[in-house]
Amino acid sequence: MSIAPQLKDEQLPSGAEAMREARSASQIGPFDYCPKVGFREYWYPGIQAKRVGREPIHQVMLGDDLVFFRDKDGKVVALSDWCPHRGARLSRGNCEFKGTIACPYHGYVFDGTGQCVAGLVESPDSPFVPKLRAQKYPTAEHEGLVYVWMGKTEPVPLEQDLPMEFLDPTLTHYRYLEVRVWEANWVEPVAQGIDFHAAYLHRNVNFWRFFNRDLTFFRPRMISQGGCKIVADGEDYVNVDYANVRYGQDYYPGFDAKWPRHVWWRILRRKKGPGMTGKPFVNYKYNAQLPSIIRVTRGSSIHMRWMVPLNEDETRVWTFTIIKKPKTRLRQLYEDVWYWGWRRPDEVINTNVYEDLVVFKKGRLNLDRPQKLGPLDAGLIYFRRHLARRSRDFKRLGGAEGCLKAPPGTYPVEDGRTDHQRK
Repeated sequence: MSIAPQLKDEQLPSGAEAMREARSASQIGPFDYCPKVGFREYWYPGIQAKRVGREPIHQVMLGDDLVFFRDKDGKVVALSDWCPHRGARLSRGNCEFKGTIACPYHGYVFDGTGQCVAGLVESPDSPFVPKLRAQKYPTAEHEGLVYVWMGKTEPVPLEQDLPMEFLDPTLTHYRYLEVRVWEANWVEPVAQGIDFHAAYLHRNVNFWRFFNRDLTFFRPRMISQGGCKIVADGEDYVNVDYANVRYGQDYYPGFDAKWPRHVWWRILRRKKGPGMTGKPFVNYKYNAQLPSIIRVTRGSSIHMRWMVPLNEDETRVWTFTIIKKPKTRLRQLYEDVWYWGWRRPDEVINTNVYEDLVVFKKGRLNLDRPQKLGPLDAGLIYFRRHLARRSRDFKRLGGAEGCLKAPPGTYPVEDGRTDHQRK
């Protein structure tokens, strides 16, 4: 996958349609075409390989309970955590025999393929043992991160679903990584990454912004943007940018007053355009990619989040800070200090967790009520309607399980027939 060059709106039928819908108050809902527990026909980051040692590890992904352990070759594998015998949790068992996991209830032992190879309280030649097989989830490892294929169909090569940055040897990949569980459905962290709320939600002064190396505390603040514009799209992504940005203070006839009511003193000139300084190495400001990746450019770095739904109310958020690999040890030390001393505490934690998440976490945002999307939501409309219907779930299965408008087997795929009709 590669990010396409910027294109004009008239060259983008889907993008232009999404922008027209935004001006007309679109009512496309969060789960019309997006499943509540995520698109399944994709690879997702599962676990860091270094976490998997001698003991099995339980993990929830897209509503499924998985157990990770190492097979006879030392590779991390994933099985369903439920023993096919009586449904006990395999993760509460042990890996006493190399490359296997034993159920804690009756001692049935499974290898890395999911095949039962022994029943410890049965006879060694039990005819029942070969009939037991635990569900196996395909896994693949990339630079110490284990990915899991959650789909029902044959996995695509991992490289097809890896962000392009992870395949670029000149960039840091997993060096700056933060993993947290957010108490929110996965669709909102994606939406929050491509809507335009920053001018309001993130306008307050705090310790970290005061010490921003771009000195944003001393510059005029962005107060509004006349919506957003779709600047490029592709089969599985959309690029969005600001439109008609205004700074300082504006008059609002609706309440016959100016806002902000108090403009902080500014001693520096406004920078050219919104955002941080630094030469970017990508051509977008905001980006969303299937199945659940968002990117925001922050000067010469990319703030990337990959959402892995756990269930309808929780999401494991993998946050990557991507920069050019430093060419000297001194520069590497500088970037490490800058990440741990400012980027992580300010952007990854303060901005995302203590400002964004507190607004849309469980119980504070009602995703079941009708929504009207407007000029700030053109990218979100595009993701919910156009990208969602291009997802691999729709193409391979005819629909995405758990969405409202296109249940599995009812959506027409490439040749005009559903999978159900083919059968």
